[in-house]
Amino acid sequence: MPAKKTIAAPARPSRRRTSKAAQRRPEMLDPVIDRPLPALATDFIGWLVTSLSVRLSRSASSFYMERWDIGTTEYRLLLALGVEHECSAAFVAAAADVDKAAASRSLQVLSQQGLVTLARHGREMTITLTETGRSLSQELYSTSQQREIRLTHGMSAAQVKRLRADLHTLIENLPRLSDESFDGDLPD
Repeated sequence: MPAKKTIAAPARPSRRRTSKAAQRRPEMLDPVIDRPLPALATDFIGWLVTSLSVRLSRSASSFYMERWDIGTTEYRLLLALGVEHECSAAFVAAAADVDKAAASRSLQVLSQQGLVTLARHGREMTITLTETGRSLSQELYSTSQQREIRLTHGMSAAQVKRLRADLHTLIENLPRLSDESFDGDLPD
């Protein structure tokens, strides 16, 4: 078995930062997040879900970049590694629902930032959170819970549970959109 090669940069003391943009964010309007929904979003669920996704992604990207100097791909990988602990690059990419190539680039960034170690075993790479990475992953998890509470403000626990179930149903139905027997007939 080949020797284990570990690649890691020294950890930075603190990951949290507050930029001038983050300090004045409450007064700023984001042209994507704050724009009105497209008219087709009232007619088609796909449009509505896509509009929500674009706005959530834009908001998350700004939020995590301003506070921790990480993008959404790094954020997703750190959360997945917080659950999975030590795993292969392919496994963490799948757990984070991220493209393998994007995951590979982001894992290199996280390694340079001292948040993960990358250990090669032949063609396999094992990813492990550093102590700093583990701490940041826990902070991200907690922050994500807080952001979700804000997102679902005004909804009861039962409504949030139902929303999760409905979204899972939509995901499960995605293969039906490419069903070759689809003839375009609408149900009555």
